[in-house]
Amino acid sequence: MADPRAQAGILSLAAYIPRTYHNAEYIAAHSDTPAEIIRTKLGWYQKTVPGPEDHTVAMGLKAARKALYYSGLKPSDIDLVIWSGEEVKEYRSWPVGPKIQKELGLKKAWSFDMQQRCGTTLVALKLARDMIRGDDSIQNVLIATGYRNSDLIDYENPRLRWMYYLAAGGAACIVQRDFPKNRILEGHFMSDGTFAHDVYVPAGGAAQPMTAELLEKRRQYLEVFDPEGMKDRLEKVSLSNWLFCIDKALEKSGYSRKDVAYLDTLLIKRSAHDALLRELGLKAHQTRYLAEFGHHGQNDQILSLELAIEEGRIQDGDLILMISAGIGYAWDALVVQWGEKRKGQGGG
Repeated sequence: MADPRAQAGILSLAAYIPRTYHNAEYIAAHSDTPAEIIRTKLGWYQKTVPGPEDHTVAMGLKAARKALYYSGLKPSDIDLVIWSGEEVKEYRSWPVGPKIQKELGLKKAWSFDMQQRCGTTLVALKLARDMIRGDDSIQNVLIATGYRNSDLIDYENPRLRWMYYLAAGGAACIVQRDFPKNRILEGHFMSDGTFAHDVYVPAGGAAQPMTAELLEKRRQYLEVFDPEGMKDRLEKVSLSNWLFCIDKALEKSGYSRKDVAYLDTLLIKRSAHDALLRELGLKAHQTRYLAEFGHHGQNDQILSLELAIEEGRIQDGDLILMISAGIGYAWDALVVQWGEKRKGQGGG
């Protein structure tokens, strides 16, 4: 039977980070952007890139194995697998959920893949909680994600400068029914179809199959087709849409901005990151800027959370605001009560 009031918490989490990287100097040597601009104006100084065996699903599996180990569960305890990783992976038209099941021995589970660009894992967390509420046979959900969109970046294309930080890595977490800690509260999500054709890889799909000529023209990489127009339109709506999602997610959870203890965010340009902190009334120690990792797409929130726990930035009872945004364009916010709820603390 369905239980619309069932609780779900994050039982375990893990990230996988490749050992190889491109730093600001390397990128500057392969582009027209000086290293100093990368470090100061863009705000980050290196990004991880895949090694020989660091394929998209392979990295997600490495993180999933760690998350399963940390959870203390057996493979037979997993009821559902959600692949929230990038669609750029080892093979085209390849369902990943069954691969995760096979490699981890999850014989009891069923699986599916989903995609919302850099917001996918936040959507997966909400979906895991909602599916637990909708189906009492689901006790433990494994969410796994891998990302190596660094492959899609052409440093010679200045229109991609704001995406040079796309990196590579894996992440995973397990959501458990009635876990009394790290409860997933409420979220709010938005998408705007007017940005649907602004950024994509032009060649290799049904509309424009790959040819030798298109490879020579470097059409196998991401392209921004109207950079100035996209920037102008985004500046008018992006921050307001994000703040709307944040406020709605907090309101649904019974909280407000003043209750947020940690901002679990993806990597964005330093100036935009700082502006967001000011809007939310947060200090630098209440988040984790991923300057040495680059942007791991939908992995960023799990990576940020793992680092925050290791570095003592999060305490029991803290309210965590998880946010993401992705091309397409989408804005997401999800609230998590870390640890156990403090006595007298508001909210749901």
